Amino acid sequence: MKMRVFLLGILLCSCIHAAWAFNHDYSQTWVSKLFLSKPDPAGGCIVNLTFEQALEVIRVTDNQSLGIPKIVYLVGWQYNGHDDKYPAFFDANPLLKRPSDKTALESLRWLMREARKYHTTVSLHINMTDAYDDSPLWDEYVEKDLISKNADGSLKVIGEYNNRKAYQVNYQREWEAGYTQMRIDKLLALVPELKEAGTIHSDAWIARPSEGHNESVINEALYQQRAALYWKSKGIDITSEWVMDYMIGYVPYAWHFNGFNQADYLKYPASVYTGTGINPDIRSSDHALGFLFGTSCYGEPIWKGADYNAWKDALVKDFMLKVPQYFFLNRLERDSVSGTGENRVAWYSDGVSVSLKDSTVVQYDRVLRNRNTVCMPAVWRNDRGMLLYCEEGCPDGSFDVPYCWGTAKKAELYLITPENGLVYQREVTLKQGKLKMKVEGKTPYYLIPSRR
Repeated sequence: MKMRVFLLGILLCSCIHAAWAFNHDYSQTWVSKLFLSKPDPAGGCIVNLTFEQALEVIRVTDNQSLGIPKIVYLVGWQYNGHDDKYPAFFDANPLLKRPSDKTALESLRWLMREARKYHTTVSLHINMTDAYDDSPLWDEYVEKDLISKNADGSLKVIGEYNNRKAYQVNYQREWEAGYTQMRIDKLLALVPELKEAGTIHSDAWIARPSEGHNESVINEALYQQRAALYWKSKGIDITSEWVMDYMIGYVPYAWHFNGFNQADYLKYPASVYTGTGINPDIRSSDHALGFLFGTSCYGEPIWKGADYNAWKDALVKDFMLKVPQYFFLNRLERDSVSGTGENRVAWYSDGVSVSLKDSTVVQYDRVLRNRNTVCMPAVWRNDRGMLLYCEEGCPDGSFDVPYCWGTAKKAELYLITPENGLVYQREVTLKQGKLKMKVEGKTPYYLIPSRR
């Protein structure tokens, strides 16, 4: 904790000029990762999705999510898959190529263009930190002393992936040698569509000291900020895996939001810094904050293969129980939290409260969520619609409708399907702001107030 505060205190003054101006509103975007491939430990490559199959996953997901704004970062798009050949990231995995294209890079660029039809920005999952000894850049990085070192002068190993040791890139020395800039410039030249995407994701982007160079973690963090600003100068937001307090103003989004505590959520609005989820493997984290302040849907663990029938139910559940609430709460002002532990209640503007003990979201006297039953406004759409989902089913359910429906007495009922999006069912009657109807379990519905 002391190091966290210390880093922020030292570096905060240098991040004020960043002004939190980003290309995307990450608080109103479903940000996810799509896993494509990884090296096979026995040799070769394990493919989860080709570029062509990835587009079909995106199309189906767009239907299921009713055109919600999306950013999808492609994991394992390069070389032989995920965590392969860093610090180089200058070619696409040939096994992901479309038959009609000459190169996999052409297929990657095609996917990025085509995905725009489905309210989706496709970008890349890269790594600015790791270096492997089979990389095309390895000899240069060793020769030019661009790898961090331990006190005894040995190269700093930070992990092992795909049966290879990962070494820490030295941010200061890489920057001063011009290799940070070279990597960024070369990738943008290879994939011009990145400039329109306006975002990129850096996995495991962590500052560490280089004792063998007498460089502190704070020094490395300063050069990490320089890299973020260089991406920004090229028109690209860079996002990260973990929350970093010293990158507030430089990075708008983190994949794992474990680093934020309750006070941080109240201090920094989602429009400044937000994230997809709280990693459940980090047991020391306050996981309840995900419900109190909203958490999104990772997507990556669910999209296993091209057959959507194998994962659509899991996606529907995770999406419906997380993303609409995340979008809804992110638009409100976070006022305060009362109570402690499991008795906490988060209070928002517009009469909204979130109770941890009751697992409810309430606006004034209307219940928008009661445990795993949600009737949440789809705030990203302009039709005043409401999502209705009941995990266990409600044979004789009664549901509150949003205040924005006014005095509407009828609503149009739709099923949400992965094949066709909204499929009209019938007109239903409302009485005093309530809807009474049978709801099938694990089935997503959408209702729009009738204009008649």
